[in-house]
Amino acid sequence: MNRQDFIAACRVRGTSALSAAGVGAVTSGFYAVADWPRGSPPATITIGAIIGLFVYAFIAVFEAAVGRFIDRFGPIGRALGHALLFVAAGVIGGVLGLVFGVNLFGHSMTFADVFHGRVKLFAMMAGVTALAASTGFRAFDLLRARLAGTIEQLKEREWAEKELELARAIQKRLLPPPRVEGDGFTIEARNLPAHLVAGDFYDIVPLDDGSVVIVVADVAGKGIGASLIMASVKAVLPFVAREGTQRAMSMLNAKLVQELGRREFVALVYARFTPSDGSVELLNAGFPEPYIVSSHGVRALATTGERLPLGLRADVTYQPLTTNLGHGERLVFVSDGIPEAPVDGEPLGYQRMEQMLLRTNGVDAFLDEVRHAGGALEDDWTAVIMERR
Repeated sequence: MNRQDFIAACRVRGTSALSAAGVGAVTSGFYAVADWPRGSPPATITIGAIIGLFVYAFIAVFEAAVGRFIDRFGPIGRALGHALLFVAAGVIGGVLGLVFGVNLFGHSMTFADVFHGRVKLFAMMAGVTALAASTGFRAFDLLRARLAGTIEQLKEREWAEKELELARAIQKRLLPPPRVEGDGFTIEARNLPAHLVAGDFYDIVPLDDGSVVIVVADVAGKGIGASLIMASVKAVLPFVAREGTQRAMSMLNAKLVQELGRREFVALVYARFTPSDGSVELLNAGFPEPYIVSSHGVRALATTGERLPLGLRADVTYQPLTTNLGHGERLVFVSDGIPEAPVDGEPLGYQRMEQMLLRTNGVDAFLDEVRHAGGALEDDWTAVIMERR
């Protein structure tokens, strides 16, 4: 708690304590018919104020001592616990306040006297009223404190959402344009996050020899952590892409093994396309298999060898798959959020998704058909389609 919050809390407590004392003083004035102390109404009123202060103080002390323990119970247990706490603290505070106040004015009183003789009526009526008032003021303090805590939590949540929105805006700027045209090819890509910040990403890196590298990845986890991993991978892609496909994958894996913690990894597919002859060199580290879509059908590109995601183990060698993309054919990459999208309680499935790829032309038409089938965006959707012209 900072200094301003501490001062504000003290001000609230002080106001409530003075209010409780005031109620005790006013009440004792009305009950002066009890004739204690004899012939001294000002003393009676002052004693009532002291009772109010003592009751409020003891309730506050008891609440600080055992309030957190009581809050561990369920709603009914909490209500009963706080009620018993208020009654016990109020009775003790009322008795001590009365004895202290009477003795303060030079009259002898013991704890036994509180429930006997002339003071009995005053003790009962002023004490009960002060207890009720102090309980009300203390309950108001607790309610106000909890309300302030709730408001603070809402502010923190709002701030966190603003940070996520900023992270998403930055993430969007890090992604390539949704449409990229080159000599002999067109690439369309869409990245739809299930939350404010996506764990999926893609990148397109043109090389000096006219070829182009396409990378599509899925970072384990969501939120800011996943976006930071994505930014780290993207930052080095233009440099490692010049080293050839296998060397690039080895460098990316070595970097992520050093940077990532346990249970953190990156599923990634890496493809290098040469427009002049249509050749495609592909490596896959735990990502769903890409497809070649043509008028003859849909063909999955399954690589051989290890397919462990990047960042899990250093001694992994990824084997490339070499194929050819004909004119008018499309090379399609999809993240697992699309085939695993729930449709009527069941995943969309790869077979159904392949049929959609065959029927549609373009990334928007494909994703629209997934939505039309009822696919829910519970995980990030990323689709990248490259067509050789």
